[in-house]
Amino acid sequence: MREPKGEPARDRGGKKAGADKARAKSKCDESTTCPIAATVSVLGDRWSILVLRDLLLGLRRFDELVKSLGIATNILTDRLNKLSAEGLVTRSAYQSNPPRHEYQPTEAGEAFKQVIFAMAEWGKTWRMEPSGRTPVQYVSDRTGNPVVMRLIDEKTGEETPYSETTGILTEWANDKAEWRIAAAEAHRSTDKTKKT
Repeated sequence: MREPKGEPARDRGGKKAGADKARAKSKCDESTTCPIAATVSVLGDRWSILVLRDLLLGLRRFDELVKSLGIATNILTDRLNKLSAEGLVTRSAYQSNPPRHEYQPTEAGEAFKQVIFAMAEWGKTWRMEPSGRTPVQYVSDRTGNPVVMRLIDEKTGEETPYSETTGILTEWANDKAEWRIAAAEAHRSTDKTKKT
């Protein structure tokens, strides 16, 4: 299997490039004001997340990723270039003739592991039949025991159930965030009224 050079493709214009530019300038683009939208703008497709998942598991080489994912080489090259350009992955040569590279998560890529954990927990609970079946389980390196995601109150250190959390506005909220929170609060108020 021939490993692509891996250099990012140059923007040559055309319909797809025009659509990408239009999307970037869209009034609905929140990638600079919402951390979730910013994350989705980098990792919002199936392949980017799965490539990063495999790199976080410890796979490093192009051919390993192709075998694990069953991904077309041109798509894998594109996703590795994107992950590298976004600062989530580094690329280093391990062989010069023919050229071969290894890919490893950066600090930012490693930090995405908590998102992978959360996705694994959700998928294990809501998409695996029977519930809980999974081919890979995350465990503590120190104890070997399974790990689970928890929300911890920043001030008290107490565990907080996901169902007992609410999004609130911060000093950086824009008009759209203010609208979202107000609309959500109106729904919560209506729900409380119906329950009483």
